[in-house]
Amino acid sequence: MLLFLRSICLSLVFIHSAHAIPTWSTLENHIQDVSSIKSEYDYVIIGGGTAGLTVADRLSEDGEYSVLVIEHGYFYNASDPGDLRPSRQYNISSIPQQGIGNKTVPIMLGHCVGGSSAINGMAVMRGTKQEYDIWAELGGIGSTWDWDGMLPYFKKAARFIEPSIEMQEKFKIKYDIDAAWGQDEETHLYASFPNVGSPRIMNIYDAFTKIPGVEVSEDGHGGTHGLFYYPVSVDPKTGQRSYARTAHWDGLDRDNYEIITGSKVDKILFEENVAVGVTFVPKDPGNATEIKQTTVKAKKEVILAAGAIHTPQVLQLSGIGPASLLEQANIPLKYDLPGVGSNFQDHPLGPSVFFRWGTEPPLPFNFTTPRGIGAGLGAFLSLPVVSPDNFGKIAAKYAEQDLNKISPIGTSSKVLAGYRLQQEIFAREMRLDRVSFSNNLIGGFPGLMPIGLHTTSRGNVAINSLAPEAEPLVDFAALSNPIDLDLMVEYVRFARSVFNSPSLAKYAPTEIFPGNNVTSDEALEEWVRSVYTPFGYHPVGTAAKMPEELGGVVDEDLLVHGVQRLSVVDASIMPTLIGGTTQFTVYAIAEKAADLIKSRA
Repeated sequence: MLLFLRSICLSLVFIHSAHAIPTWSTLENHIQDVSSIKSEYDYVIIGGGTAGLTVADRLSEDGEYSVLVIEHGYFYNASDPGDLRPSRQYNISSIPQQGIGNKTVPIMLGHCVGGSSAINGMAVMRGTKQEYDIWAELGGIGSTWDWDGMLPYFKKAARFIEPSIEMQEKFKIKYDIDAAWGQDEETHLYASFPNVGSPRIMNIYDAFTKIPGVEVSEDGHGGTHGLFYYPVSVDPKTGQRSYARTAHWDGLDRDNYEIITGSKVDKILFEENVAVGVTFVPKDPGNATEIKQTTVKAKKEVILAAGAIHTPQVLQLSGIGPASLLEQANIPLKYDLPGVGSNFQDHPLGPSVFFRWGTEPPLPFNFTTPRGIGAGLGAFLSLPVVSPDNFGKIAAKYAEQDLNKISPIGTSSKVLAGYRLQQEIFAREMRLDRVSFSNNLIGGFPGLMPIGLHTTSRGNVAINSLAPEAEPLVDFAALSNPIDLDLMVEYVRFARSVFNSPSLAKYAPTEIFPGNNVTSDEALEEWVRSVYTPFGYHPVGTAAKMPEELGGVVDEDLLVHGVQRLSVVDASIMPTLIGGTTQFTVYAIAEKAADLIKSRA
């Protein structure tokens, strides 16, 4: 079940035989021995993943500034889109989740140069205009993190490759370059459409178009929602994965841009409240009797890009975080910032609803391709469309909740203030048609897996006070807010209604999973709890870009509250989720972050 979403995304791509790509491991700017590290750089970046490599590339591109990237993982060849071997992933699981029967949840994160962009499903998606405008609303008056402030960076981040005329005509693919895309030939991150597809997808496509409220978007990447196709991050010339490493490292060979791999940052160093460098150790010390610690200074800024799970850990190890937690771990307090690690969110993978055709739908046209079994099609829908009878009740129930009773005992008043503002905003949006609450990925088979795009539960990432250097304790707080269960039940009902609609009834679909006997509210809730997965590969929010009084961790310039010359540039700064996969939003954040950092150099 957990791999279902990623499997769908990967099935969209016609995987060519893997071409050899150089590992660049012998290049002078890949440091393999700490003795080659300079004593200082202009910028030190913690994390060589999606955001870290993007920022490093931009800061080093004119030759003026020196950049060191410290990466925990190693170089691996991730060119084959279907190669998801565990060696490129962290081995982390959540703490037991009370809301889903005390199950622990595996957390799949990229553990290599390129980060999670090297292991993800490659789907290129964005949220709606309103979802980014909400970021600005949470940021306060004058925020530039709205749709208009993000769109130029979406266009800069990737080169859009138009689908073939045949694909456009047969699959009704629409796109709007002016509204959504960049096509700079110097950009080496691609958003493309594979020339494959299953014709049977069109039967379900047509069924969605007849559902009240479902609109076919001209291009959902232009800030709208509805029914639309999305591209994938694949180089169309080679069929290989296009990701942070191929776009922002391979072939650059700059003397002022260096990476050291296999290294774990201990902490950020400060002089008073100014970040001046970091210390790190080898990730795998081998048989060494004494682990050698290395110090490197940053003349201009230390930049955190370790992702939503590890960025809060590094901050907490450095003395920035909730004072009570740091006291328990015997870590000297640098600045009491209770929002570090809180506000944790992810897209839950909903329970799959599967059917069996009584009569196989006819192929609408002949279209045969080797290994092509799907197309990148999704229905990104607002709550009034998915739940026309109950959206008002759910919104009212959410608006009236006392978050003090739902949040863990001891939650900071600042963090609660931020949660309350989010509650106010999303209770409003539940009644409107401008935010996607549910996504249904559509393939050429009779079934849908509803994905929740906005959860009301808020989790936490914290160091283990008994072993701070170990992997952090990750708590999704799955279904801790009962509204999330209400929402998922509605998403399941909607998925059922699609296959029970008049458009598909002539094919006599029979429900296989969960089965026609699971119909009452109680039965659906029990079933959802049994199969619910809170990890959807898109962790965000643990160093949120919000005012400090709302539990925020970074300001509008992505600088950490309470200290100087320390910034965060990864998915942890996202105050709320967006209605789609997060990788291209992270690329855009990193592009914008690089401009902000250069502006204060």
